Amino acid sequence: MSHLLRLNQMKNKNYYELFPGVLTKGYSNAESVYIEDDLFVFLRPAIKNGYEPFESFNRFEIPKENWVQIISGFVIIREYLYNHQTTELAEYIQPHFKTQTESFLKKYLKNRVLIDEIINDLITWIEEQLITNECITLIGL
Repeated sequence: MSHLLRLNQMKNKNYYELFPGVLTKGYSNAESVYIEDDLFVFLRPAIKNGYEPFESFNRFEIPKENWVQIISGFVIIREYLYNHQTTELAEYIQPHFKTQTESFLKKYLKNRVLIDEIINDLITWIEEQLITNECITLIGL
């Protein structure tokens, strides 16, 4: 069972959409997967390190070669998050607003296994999409 959300599972509008290939139509697509903003904060460092132009609330067509770097970053983040205590994690996650850091850390402790599973599911989905696509479009909404 995948922990990545599909369009019909969305409960709110605070999410990131990953569309396979170049997005040539509007947002909120059935073929996309979605990650809630509360969980995306743990993925943001790997994406930013693998694709420097990335910033929240924007749209980026991220090439295949960058996704390879991003996936390596996901693996590092997963291992780091799993092996460190919350005080060490505070400087590692990247919420939109620094005042949210403590709240995200509390959610993380409750959802440590979920975050690990989401990272695994996301890596699998990205690798499958890059077989037939030269990029994946990331949209922060």
